Amino acid sequence: MVVECVELSRADVEANTGRNYINLRGEVLPFIRLRDMFEKNDQPVGRQNIVVVNYAGRSAGLVVDELLGDFQTVIKPLGPLFSSVRGISGSTILGSGEVALILDVPALVELATRMELHDTALLEKETA
Repeated sequence: MVVECVELSRADVEANTGRNYINLRGEVLPFIRLRDMFEKNDQPVGRQNIVVVNYAGRSAGLVVDELLGDFQTVIKPLGPLFSSVRGISGSTILGSGEVALILDVPALVELATRMELHDTALLEKETA
């Protein structure tokens, strides 16, 4: 589902204050800051990147603090205790023995596009 990774430039951040989308080669790309979604309150260190994902013909960006590469993994479903956690679909064990959570890309694309439509409707209402 990953299409590409691009840098979230300071110009993009400043141009879209309060908005959750950027202009990516002439197309509107809604995005979600995973840091905000998972309530990570400290400031990001260094540059942020947007992982562009595509699901069911819709694209969205996931803003991440760091890119680690890609890995072949076996995804384990989360137990019933974690069924209400939004944005996570499973877990895997890395080669180091650490547990990594797997993002629920379809749910995140849906959320990002819904947020972008909401922002667009608000902007149209403000200018009318």
